[in-house]
Amino acid sequence: MLPYSHMELFLAKLLGLYFIIMGIIVLARRKAVIPTIKDLSRNRPLVLVIAVIELAAGIALVLQFPVVSQSLNGLFALVGYMMVVESIIYLAAPASMVQKFIGRFNRPLWYVAGGALAIVAGIFLAGTGFGII
Repeated sequence: MLPYSHMELFLAKLLGLYFIIMGIIVLARRKAVIPTIKDLSRNRPLVLVIAVIELAAGIALVLQFPVVSQSLNGLFALVGYMMVVESIIYLAAPASMVQKFIGRFNRPLWYVAGGALAIVAGIFLAGTGFGII
């Protein structure tokens, strides 16, 4: 029997490739992304729509993978909990607070760190999903 189910391997492939692609784009295009995210933070209806979708996806991950640990499933859980927390902040906080929250992280250093971390996590996930790691 495989150590992971087909669904776990599928999620590892999906999230792994997503994190690698987005990490590279964020690192390469951060000067273009920063003003875009600033503009997005001022569009409350769009932030709410994104947060609703993010909350549903985060809850789905947390329901399937509730325990954060040093494993593939633990990484799924961590991503899910991060999505739930972020989306609740976006949905529950006043618009001005959401703009300040986004503004604190909408800086080049956060994009470099986040992009690099996304690539590393993506390599781990995709490598595991495709059976390389």
